[in-house]
Amino acid sequence: MVTIKNIIVHEVKMNDGETQFILDPREEENPIDEHAETLVKELTHLFKKTGLSTGKFVTPETEDDPKPHFVTVLENHFDGSTFDDFIAFSIAETNEFIKKLNLSSSNKGGYLWFNHYVYNDEHFLSIVLLRKKHGLALNDLTLDAIEQLDFDKLHMAARINLTAWKSGDSSKYIAFRFGRDAKGVTDYFSLFIGCEEYTRARSDTKNLVNVTIKYCEEHEFDNNLTETAKQFVYDFCLTSLENEQPVLLENISIALDAQYLTQEPEKWGSFLETAQNDPFCLNNEVPIEKSALKGLTRYRGFNSKMSLSFDSQLLNNSVLYNESTDELTFTEIPSALKAQLIREQS
Repeated sequence: MVTIKNIIVHEVKMNDGETQFILDPREEENPIDEHAETLVKELTHLFKKTGLSTGKFVTPETEDDPKPHFVTVLENHFDGSTFDDFIAFSIAETNEFIKKLNLSSSNKGGYLWFNHYVYNDEHFLSIVLLRKKHGLALNDLTLDAIEQLDFDKLHMAARINLTAWKSGDSSKYIAFRFGRDAKGVTDYFSLFIGCEEYTRARSDTKNLVNVTIKYCEEHEFDNNLTETAKQFVYDFCLTSLENEQPVLLENISIALDAQYLTQEPEKWGSFLETAQNDPFCLNNEVPIEKSALKGLTRYRGFNSKMSLSFDSQLLNNSVLYNESTDELTFTEIPSALKAQLIREQS
């Protein structure tokens, strides 16, 4: 259950004829009422249903290098369980956001939403950039033009596990949600938070392989279906790379569900959920190393007397090839095959 502790929203706007954004602050915290709880539920739902990128605060290279401004302000106001002055904290951070925004090429402001809440005894801080969209409403059976918050296009959202950050137990305590049209927002929002993202291609690609295997196990795919699903992800990644497109977990998840879980919509999204949670904690955009991606493939060969097939992950582990002697050695034999061989020898 989510318990809201503090919540406040400030407007970042540019007045007509001006070239710099300014702050229109709220002077007191927003009330924690049904409207606030509804908004938090909406944001939480959208946050969970899309691909996330994870990271941590930038670590200064030397003791003399300053910490990110965001971290300094956070340390000054948050003691591990409460904010001494949530209004002052949010205003200071919004002013820092405006500095980064004014250095960018963006001409759009918005509403910066700060929410401190507790979930499963852990403290979280979510910061969301919201904008409005135009719509229509009926008033006395007359259509009126209105403005409303645009939940279809979350431009940027960050969720910080404050408890994990304070304890130092995790290296990925910041989760980002990038909007589909938020390319111009990403850089200055990341700079504002002071986040250092992980882009370890080999490690992340190996985790992608393991997530695919776990996906197959969770849905109880047989051996043949498992191999086709693994090959499907392998081909998906290579095609994306060849077309110079990013490899996104959410796209893989949608494609897998459409291919293998068409009759089980209640299970859709499990690949994405597994990939983003512990122990994998993958970014939505996965940097691919092709050699590590081969863990999704199999080595196959046959002639008139023999047929061999094994998972590529076994090579140099339980399957050893000696090129000089042209010998292939198996140190792990399937139990059914082993039983046949023992019977044949007896």
